[in-house]
Amino acid sequence: MANLIWQNGALKPFEQATTHVMSHALHYGTGVFEGIRAYEQADGTIAVLALKEHIERMFVSADPIAMKIPYTREEVCAAVVATVKANELKSCYIRPLAYYGLPPTKVRVRPDPKTPIEVIVYSYDMGDYLPDVALDVKISDFIRLHPQSTAVGAKICGHYVNSLQALLQISGTKYNELIMLDYEGYVAEGSSDNLFMVKDKVVYTPELGTILTGITRQIVIGLAQDLGYKVVETKIKPEELYTADEVFFTGTAVEVRAAGTINDKTIGNGEEGPITKHLKTEYLKICRGQNPKYNHYLTPVK
Repeated sequence: MANLIWQNGALKPFEQATTHVMSHALHYGTGVFEGIRAYEQADGTIAVLALKEHIERMFVSADPIAMKIPYTREEVCAAVVATVKANELKSCYIRPLAYYGLPPTKVRVRPDPKTPIEVIVYSYDMGDYLPDVALDVKISDFIRLHPQSTAVGAKICGHYVNSLQALLQISGTKYNELIMLDYEGYVAEGSSDNLFMVKDKVVYTPELGTILTGITRQIVIGLAQDLGYKVVETKIKPEELYTADEVFFTGTAVEVRAAGTINDKTIGNGEEGPITKHLKTEYLKICRGQNPKYNHYLTPVK
């Protein structure tokens, strides 16, 4: 467990980093957050992956809920680095969060000093988010949020109740992960990760519009193209997954993980496929500073 949390401009002991039970975000889900990872590099130093890209998305996510984060992007980036350094962590998961504080008297919020915006940064040793094996996956009965009901590309706290309800349906079962469809019945994404499909050595992924704008997704798309694979962003029917050669998930927490079965149907040979393995290996090289071409994604912790 992390000993220090950055809260509203200062590092505080874990037990002192608190918020009021009447905070607006607790009642209405009005917050935005990011999931970021830092990795120990090949030379023993620590670097945060895609820090600027994540914090940029955090600020973009704040716009739909009229949130003006009271720090600059650079200040939040510095807070992330300071938190990782202060906790003397090597490879770790990092959670920046901005949310509306007191009071929750109405759903509507307006720029008002009486409804302050709180900002925290928490870091801890997560380890593997999902097992590092070919996953058993189920297509969920719950659909991904409708694009006319919310800003689906934003990482807003309240959105994840959708994922939670879907995950509860596989709780206690053999399934490791799920796939959510969009309102038209096309494949959207996993519970907290983006999805890719490989067919005849072409890499496919659902187009933007009903999915989270994934940072890892974008890195993997660029990586796949650099490695010579054709990448197509398109609508994918769920039945196409069953005949795919490979299916895999990407995300900051999950990194790159293969699907072995979907709705009990074996994908490929049921193991991590060669293209998934290739992309996973090369992605982790980026994370660990072993591919200088991608070092612009790395922010050293000094």
